[in-house]
Amino acid sequence: MAVEISGLKFSYPGREVLKGIDLQIGDGEFLGITGPTGSGKTTLIYCLNGLIPHSIGGKFSGSVSVFGMDTKKHRVSELARKVGFVFQDPDWQIFNLSIKDEIAFGLKNLKMDNIDARIEKAIKFAGLEGYEEEMPHRLSHGQKQKLSIACVLAMEPEMIVLDEPTSQLDYRSKISIYDMLRRLNREGKTIVVVEHDTDLLWDYAGKAFLIDGGMGIAHGPAKKVLSRRKLLEEIGVKSPAGASK
Repeated sequence: MAVEISGLKFSYPGREVLKGIDLQIGDGEFLGITGPTGSGKTTLIYCLNGLIPHSIGGKFSGSVSVFGMDTKKHRVSELARKVGFVFQDPDWQIFNLSIKDEIAFGLKNLKMDNIDARIEKAIKFAGLEGYEEEMPHRLSHGQKQKLSIACVLAMEPEMIVLDEPTSQLDYRSKISIYDMLRRLNREGKTIVVVEHDTDLLWDYAGKAFLIDGGMGIAHGPAKKVLSRRKLLEEIGVKSPAGASK
């Protein structure tokens, strides 16, 4: 099992966000997490790589196990070898002066081996060949997001977690990113993505987890969960176009 969450509760100072999440994510799953704004989606995935409880302050209870590692007992740097994380805005995590240096940064920080080979493989997978010495700020937003994914891929984690990775992209760029995720999933990577665009989850995710008010309200095969139009409407989530066909 990739992830086992039991009774997870979390409160920021003065505000309870997660109110008792139970969730299991199998090895090799492609799970889409969706729900209305403020429902706790991002907070939930911050619990998967140790940012909560180690780096983000608040009251944490319950348990989160990632590939058998209790996130309360393992540092973020340890979890990073198993869990790669991609933020919503790539500018939050890109700060080196070349694409090659950006990908190398995490590898060097974790003292990984075969750095040059890892960089080459990640650049090729992300379709960024020829940009190795390019300054990241000159890339398009879609290319920056591919770079963020490449940085994670180079560390060869077993699971990749993404927080609304396509929210600022045009349609073509969104499809390009999700095609990358599908390829990774088919190669055996566990993919967990927070996504407000249910059309993308309908087309790409195998499982879906619906969250509202800090609680899980539906979990199962993506098309089955996303076909519950009345439930989605009640919580203010748009039904995917495919659900009406």
